[in-house]
Amino acid sequence: MGRVERRRSRNRARLLTAARELFAARGMQSTAIAEIAEHADIATGSFYSYFRTKDELLDALLEEEFASQLRLLELRQAQVNDPAEKVSVAHRHLVRVAQADPDWAWLLVRLDASQRIAWAVLGQAAQRDLQDGVESGRFHVANERLALSASGGSLFAVMHSQLIGEAGEHADCEHAEGVLRSFGIDRGQAAEIARRPLPEPVHR
Repeated sequence: MGRVERRRSRNRARLLTAARELFAARGMQSTAIAEIAEHADIATGSFYSYFRTKDELLDALLEEEFASQLRLLELRQAQVNDPAEKVSVAHRHLVRVAQADPDWAWLLVRLDASQRIAWAVLGQAAQRDLQDGVESGRFHVANERLALSASGGSLFAVMHSQLIGEAGEHADCEHAEGVLRSFGIDRGQAAEIARRPLPEPVHR
């Protein structure tokens, strides 16, 4: 990139970072565009050179955040073959992100748009994992779409519990076990799968 392109890329990244911090702390409705620009050390008028509205910025932020996490959890999943363990790895990964990065988790639980964007970015991967399990005979669900919605809803609830200090030390494993049981895995096997060592995201 040339100098102008590099500057635009840096400014866009600064706006996204500022929005991430402010939206997580107070929510989108309570955050003005002028505050985002000030936090990013960018003139308010320049904001509109990158995003037409605050909603457009939010969509870009969430798509980037979810895409980043999707890449990491797929690197973890690539190291296991069992469809049940793939689902366990995905849910445990996202719960652990909520533990390690509360700002990211608050974005998800505070913003209505987050579930829409989450489904757009992560939903296809989650649907693929569920279908693989159904086709292999590992999972038994009455309605795949409802099963996905239920597991996604419980994931958001666990993240919120984590953020307010109500989830225990092993929330990732306990949540994954519950999801696997809801997909038809028996209790003992679900507990064992959910407590296997979580693969590290190895880049290739």
